[in-house]
Amino acid sequence: MRHPEGTRMKKLLIGLILVMLLVPVSCAAPAPVTIQDDGFAIITAPLSLNKEANTTHIPHGSVIYHWVNGITEVYGPDNKRLFVARDSEAASVGAPGGFKPATHVYHIPDGSRISEEDGTTKIYLDDALILTVIEKSEDWQG
Repeated sequence: MRHPEGTRMKKLLIGLILVMLLVPVSCAAPAPVTIQDDGFAIITAPLSLNKEANTTHIPHGSVIYHWVNGITEVYGPDNKRLFVARDSEAASVGAPGGFKPATHVYHIPDGSRISEEDGTTKIYLDDALILTVIEKSEDWQG
């Protein structure tokens, strides 16, 4: 004799197992960069050199330019522009010193060394330069 309730329980159990397997995978992915019709990116999570959940991944060797008129440009290690974003449209992220646009918050690997000089911040891991952040004193002209 078949038990319809037993079949229903098996389906429910299989469904719950699938959800448990899929949720961590979808939550662990870095935040995607959405490009608007005007070419500007919407940044919803801090910039990160690590592929972490809830971050916007940028590769080691990237260069970030923060322009005085509230524009952030990010270039990869090959000097190819990854995206340009308006700081005012970026998500507000809690950071040391208070909330900041996600374009101004960086996750760097443990053991990184930070060097600052004349508006330029360089971040090293061991002896390799992994990130450069440049504060520009002029407006972005696009």
